[in-house]
Amino acid sequence: MASPIGHSLAGSLGFFLVQNNAQFLKYYSSKRLMMTAFIVANLPDIDFLLGYLFFQDFNAIHRQFTHSFFVGCIVCLIIFCCLRFYKKIPLSFLGWLWGLYFSHILLDMLAYDRYLPAGVQCFLPFSSEYFAFPISILGGLSLTGSIIQFNNFLTVVQEIIVIPLLFFSVLFIIKNIKRYEKNQNQTN
Repeated sequence: MASPIGHSLAGSLGFFLVQNNAQFLKYYSSKRLMMTAFIVANLPDIDFLLGYLFFQDFNAIHRQFTHSFFVGCIVCLIIFCCLRFYKKIPLSFLGWLWGLYFSHILLDMLAYDRYLPAGVQCFLPFSSEYFAFPISILGGLSLTGSIIQFNNFLTVVQEIIVIPLLFFSVLFIIKNIKRYEKNQNQTN
């Protein structure tokens, strides 16, 4: 699984996408958008707290229902409705919330998982199987022993390098696809 630092980095990159969005800034300050991005990008790991509260074991329900795309849709819809009740925010805000929440699930699926079953239950309630990408591009955290370990340090360093590379690669590809489509429309 990815570290909280990696998830927060994904949240900050999500903030980067909307930091100059006039529709978002009309209702929320940059500071609140940044805080929202950090919270939502880390929200699936609330299962650590729930596991401890209900089972006295932090890992009892980790990577299960809170790491589901279905639950993510519902949670983000609830957050959106609560925020929309408070202030009229655009529907695109919901898409942004989903992107932040799903970034957490995807990063956990891309990280090496030392604990069986490996992966996350991303398709709950439709399937209780654990899913992970066949190739891990992020090192995973080790939760045995002390959290301060050389392996965990290397994982965080790797996340700081790989996550922005992934993010900007996707942005580059999207930008070029849009440019290509625009050129195709102009020639037709």
